[in-house]
Amino acid sequence: MSDSSQENAPTQTPEVVFLPDIAEKLPSDWSLSVNKEGSMDKQHRLQQESYELSHKRWRFNMIIVMAIVSLCFVFYLSYLTLTDPEIGINDKRWATVFVSSIVTGSIGFLTGKAVN
Repeated sequence: MSDSSQENAPTQTPEVVFLPDIAEKLPSDWSLSVNKEGSMDKQHRLQQESYELSHKRWRFNMIIVMAIVSLCFVFYLSYLTLTDPEIGINDKRWATVFVSSIVTGSIGFLTGKAVN
């Protein structure tokens, strides 16, 4: 009875398979790949990547808008300083530096080259 029970018992397979061992046994022109991603997983991954990309674009655009608003504010304050006749010459000097820096940087950004 014990012999027949051993014959009907399923053969045990190892639980751990080492892919490098299997890859060594393959011919050199064959390759081994594992694809566990199903169509639903792929669709979900692509949707997540799309959401992440749109969020990065939104964040970049908001940074650009905030930079432009800040520069416009500094430019406006510098312009007011330059045009006010009651403000001293020292204050007008730093305002001139700010205005020229903003104009030079804006021209460089628009043309894509550093303005010397």
